[in-house]
Amino acid sequence: MSGGYLKRLARDLDRWIADGLVPAQNRQAILDSAAPSPRRWSAAGAAAILGAVLLALAALSFVGANWSELPKLARFALILSALWASLGGAAAAFARGAPALGHALALLGAALFGAAIMLTAQTFNMSAFRNTGVLIWAAGALATALIIPSRPVLILAAGLGALWAGLEAGNPFAPGPVWAYLALWAVTAAAAVRLTSSVTLHLLAAGLAAWIGHALWEVFGQTAADARDWLCAFILVTGALAMAAALAMDRRVAGAGVLAGWMAWAAALGALALQGAGYVDDPGDMLPGLAYAIIAGLAFAALAGLSLWRILTGALERGPAAALVIAAACVLAWPALAFSGDAADMVLGAVIYAGAAALVLAGAAPGRRFAGTLGVTVFVLQSLYVYARLFGDLLNTAAFFFIGGVLLIALSVGIGRWARRRAAPPTLKTGEPS
Repeated sequence: MSGGYLKRLARDLDRWIADGLVPAQNRQAILDSAAPSPRRWSAAGAAAILGAVLLALAALSFVGANWSELPKLARFALILSALWASLGGAAAAFARGAPALGHALALLGAALFGAAIMLTAQTFNMSAFRNTGVLIWAAGALATALIIPSRPVLILAAGLGALWAGLEAGNPFAPGPVWAYLALWAVTAAAAVRLTSSVTLHLLAAGLAAWIGHALWEVFGQTAADARDWLCAFILVTGALAMAAALAMDRRVAGAGVLAGWMAWAAALGALALQGAGYVDDPGDMLPGLAYAIIAGLAFAALAGLSLWRILTGALERGPAAALVIAAACVLAWPALAFSGDAADMVLGAVIYAGAAALVLAGAAPGRRFAGTLGVTVFVLQSLYVYARLFGDLLNTAAFFFIGGVLLIALSVGIGRWARRRAAPPTLKTGEPS
């Protein structure tokens, strides 16, 4: 339905309410029911987007093939003409009620904007400008996505922002964490929430996990002991962010669930990878440095405090929360307690199993299926690691999986009993009124 119809309906409703024909409290419900439903992804829209991508590649290929023969003025005129034609065509398409074509042309315009930046840098041999050019490209795409507005262009902006951060991370002339990415990330995340773009939110969450890993790697270095510190800090930081995002999700903050999921996966994968981190024989090399004590200590304190907060608000059970905090405490102390041999893996494996069981218990609550799925996945992956690392020469395959099956059944029975106890009504003591 058109916007004109809705305006006319609103005027008619005001008149009908004044005449007593329609109850005033039904006005908004009627307007909401008559409003057009949000457009969903369609085959036509997908074809238009793919066509825009191919046109952008065709333009780049054509200009690249004829670059040396074209004079500088012709180069800029060609790219700028195509850029403004794409953006103008997008505006015309939206005005005529063709959003699929409008998004496709807007995406083409954003791509050509980046091509103009890169070709400008190439024309004037500005090699040091290329990473900054990608940042300008991302900012331009972000502005375009907000002005139109356009989710496909916003997805491009999120990808370009991650690309720029990756290029800067590998830039030998820009050592250290790419702090500016956090500002770009925050603005893009706000735009993703405003435009309700779940794809963009997933890209941003994955990009943030990668940024955290790189930032901590820059802090802790590249030796075996540093790699152990780095992984432990990564687990605690992402775990704390997962708990913070879960708290925001409890309050129905848009996009918090996506961030919580990615951070939880990052922490779980970090815990599994920690078993492969190098061990050192010299006890003096086990002691973590001041940076680890500050970063990991603050992350653990945040995780524990947020867990307590969620317990008090009723969003998290005490048992799973306690298990998660204990597992986090073991990770915090692991760099100072790690020792060589299979015994180290057995201790850490027990901690991982405890964390997986806590996630499974937390997933038993209504609306917490993701936590349960993550716990089961970690349990299976850890079991496969234990078999390959510790039991490959001790037990045959049948015996190992028999033991694993018994453990899983026991875990299932325990979860069932725990869930029934939670669901059972409280018993009255003798003498209490019913």
